Amino acid sequence: MPDLPGVQYRRILVATGGAAHSEVATQRAAHLALQFSAPLHIVSVIPQGRPGLENVTAAFAGSSDLDGRVTQDTHQRINRHLHSTAADARSLGLDVHEHLITALKPADAILSVAREVDADLIVLGRRHTSAWSAALAGSVADMVSHASPVDVLVAR
Repeated sequence: MPDLPGVQYRRILVATGGAAHSEVATQRAAHLALQFSAPLHIVSVIPQGRPGLENVTAAFAGSSDLDGRVTQDTHQRINRHLHSTAADARSLGLDVHEHLITALKPADAILSVAREVDADLIVLGRRHTSAWSAALAGSVADMVSHASPVDVLVAR
């Protein structure tokens, strides 16, 4: 890695949910944490609420039982991924801190954890391959990069 005069990241935060784009971000963040001898904070966000068409199912009998199972399965899947990702980073010799957050807006949760841990670099993956798809669906990476007071690396 080239020497960047005046750049020294002291605390790096990476957001991951297990998708391929967040795996790339996690690898980049771990590499940077090694380069800068910085602790790595890994945050995973469990979605809260009902996105999109899932609201329609709320009117049907038995839907609350299904919602409970789906929520529990999602929580367990994301928690397992967080622990696995942290274990991989620790195997590289990194000082790793795990953050599992439930939030309505993932970007807000990521920014909140970044403030709490005083991160000076946030690393994210980019799911959308075009500006059009990001504009339609909303992009956590775009929201974080626009609102963050610290550097944001969007890994592709």
